[in-house]
Amino acid sequence: MSSSSRNKSMFGRLSGFWSEEQNLTVFLGIIILNYFILPSLGSLLGESAAINLLANLVYSLLLLTGVVALTRHRVIQGVFAVVVVLVVSVRLGRLVFGGTWLGGWDIFLSLVASLAFAFVVLGHVYKEGQVTSHRIQGAIAAYLLLAMAFSLAYFLIEFMMPGSFQHQSRAMLLDDQSWKIFYYFSITTLTTLGYGDMTPIQPVARNLAMIEALVGQLYPAILLARLVSLHTQTRHSKKDE
Repeated sequence: MSSSSRNKSMFGRLSGFWSEEQNLTVFLGIIILNYFILPSLGSLLGESAAINLLANLVYSLLLLTGVVALTRHRVIQGVFAVVVVLVVSVRLGRLVFGGTWLGGWDIFLSLVASLAFAFVVLGHVYKEGQVTSHRIQGAIAAYLLLAMAFSLAYFLIEFMMPGSFQHQSRAMLLDDQSWKIFYYFSITTLTTLGYGDMTPIQPVARNLAMIEALVGQLYPAILLARLVSLHTQTRHSKKDE
């Protein structure tokens, strides 16, 4: 089998990932693994840049195949293909050459990719058909993706305007581990938990935090609640038949 045939076969299998609703549950597991479990293990055991790059490559391929499965519009597919290539290229460039200026592009492109992924997942969650538990779990995955998008937006603000955030326990260092701090802040803001150990200082950062807090309240109350309600109605209808 030629190299191009193998690549097409792999791409086809990844595209097929989005054809089954139960894979929305699998994707939620991937999100939890990438955003909660692996970072914690990495802090304890030490992180490998090569492993991180490989994980990002798989993540980027999932994004591209998700867009292909969601839309047949060639322009949209081409735009997201460029985004995926840029994300992987910038990560590889940082691994090989380093450079602070690449860090800003890395954050920005990761932000775009997170928003795109949320769009892809929600597109599959709200497509025509009955609401299943897998779709509900897909909506939860999109909720966590929005948290990641906000965290990257905070990271980008701090990168462009240092001192936009104040952290009680440490100085804000713009390194590869900082996204964990901003994701922590994003989750506590999205859920309106707010421990108060990290504070937005710059007005743009404050406004973004307020928007996230509103999204954190409205998303479960409107979108998730609607999905759960439709799923419950479907189950009751089946029992009555």
